[in-house]
Amino acid sequence: MSERLVEVTEYTDPLCSIAWGTEPYKRLLLWRYGNKLSWRTVMAGLCKDNSSVEAFQPWDAYKAGQSYLKVWKRVTGITGMPYPDNLKYMAVTTDPPCLLVKAAELQGPDIAEKVLRRFRESVFLYGTPVDAVDQAALALEGVDNLDIGKLLEDAKTEGVKCAYLADWQETRTPNDYVRSLAGRELDHLQGGMMTSEGHERYNLPTFIFRGAAGERTVPGYRPFQEYEDALEEVAPGITANKKPKPSLEEAMNHWSTLTAQEAKFICDSTDDTASATRVPCGGSHTWLNAAETAYWQKRKA
Repeated sequence: MSERLVEVTEYTDPLCSIAWGTEPYKRLLLWRYGNKLSWRTVMAGLCKDNSSVEAFQPWDAYKAGQSYLKVWKRVTGITGMPYPDNLKYMAVTTDPPCLLVKAAELQGPDIAEKVLRRFRESVFLYGTPVDAVDQAALALEGVDNLDIGKLLEDAKTEGVKCAYLADWQETRTPNDYVRSLAGRELDHLQGGMMTSEGHERYNLPTFIFRGAAGERTVPGYRPFQEYEDALEEVAPGITANKKPKPSLEEAMNHWSTLTAQEAKFICDSTDDTASATRVPCGGSHTWLNAAETAYWQKRKA
């Protein structure tokens, strides 16, 4: 157990729309309790080879993307996070971005989180999911303090490959609680065990909280209160002195991008701000700081 009060394990993948939908929850948890949490990200490798999926035969990346888009629009109706109305194609695989997140961990957890966030945005804001390592330089351009050259070299190492394989296997070894949900009348948003590409696995996202008082699993997309209840259950008293929600300006100083849903949920704000640029996306909008605005303009040119 970490010296911090709670260890959080997050099972996720940049292509998962439900994981994208929980970003407001994750960010608020880290804002309120970050100095009390030890956060471990497990990259699931959601899709190994979309081109072999029977429903997508014969494989056409654009048509497959339009099929996914119908699902993502429905998820947006639940989570409020934007969908990629400009989706160019569907990723063949999510192995490369997951591998690159593990490589980014060698540059520190904050860098790895920024890389993962940009990969999510590559899907849900830019409509260009990363499915090859050679796409990383464009997708990650301008990420603060990231050494892209080192990232690409580290991604070739056996240590990083083994780290990702360990994550992939761990995702496919769901715990007893998640297994107990199998067979129930549950929407997959509620976190029942999934079977994909011939393997049982955690639903995405799944968060496991471990503290001195035990362990609590929160799978799928649940009300935010369940996440705070989980923290309190495994570390009684942890939620008593939570940090107040940030203003929109504070949030933009902390994060480089903020969707409208995140601004509403994290900051209780639907206001405009002069400290960021508002750009349209998926029937909504996202706030970008100056560096991200320059990146957006380059990608849209």
